[in-house]
Amino acid sequence: ATGLTAPVRSLCSFTGFTTNKLFACTNLGVFDVSAAGAVGAAAVALTNGYVSHVNLNTLGGSYLYLCNGVDKPLLYNGTTWTAIDSASTPSITGVTTTDLNFITVFKRRIWFAEKNSMSLWYLPVGQLGGAAAEFDVGQIFKRGGTVTAATSWTIDGGEGLDDYFVIASSVGEIAVYKGTDPASSTTFTLVGVYYIGAPLNNRCFIAYGGDLLFLCRAGVFPLS
Repeated sequence: ATGLTAPVRSLCSFTGFTTNKLFACTNLGVFDVSAAGAVGAAAVALTNGYVSHVNLNTLGGSYLYLCNGVDKPLLYNGTTWTAIDSASTPSITGVTTTDLNFITVFKRRIWFAEKNSMSLWYLPVGQLGGAAAEFDVGQIFKRGGTVTAATSWTIDGGEGLDDYFVIASSVGEIAVYKGTDPASSTTFTLVGVYYIGAPLNNRCFIAYGGDLLFLCRAGVFPLS
């Protein structure tokens, strides 16, 4: 693909039921690079190409969801891009959406990290929008910093009740939770908090079989 006028900061794949797409994100916008040749105009504008993204499949279709902590989060349904705020469809209320700089999914629930804070925000189960609820981990991490990333740790290589929710701070502390409903301390409990080393950025986790690898300034470490 040619014609990009700014460096590519992120590559995001969309895998739908019938359509596959590859998008390149720059500080100017999101460009469709699924096919060879000139990319043309941006599919949607961006001011920060460093994005976090997930693919989602729901009863309503397949979606690509991305955010960067500067622009409004973007939702792609295979045809149309929607900038998500409190007035869009779907909408997210309870938090300023331009502050959301990381996205992940755990137990069918979308989670966001808020930039420059120790707060995560989660949506209702199976929903692309709704009232976001805050999950503050400021009392858990003793070394300070901010929330950098979060992910699901699938112990047996497949989604199930034994999955862990893993949160990394900017200074290298890791909090591990287990459970289903983060609104209840009886069904969502802290397993442990560990110090490993400062992550290089929010792209610090990768699933590897039944383990989870953490990339930090000290090297690559399995969470096990």
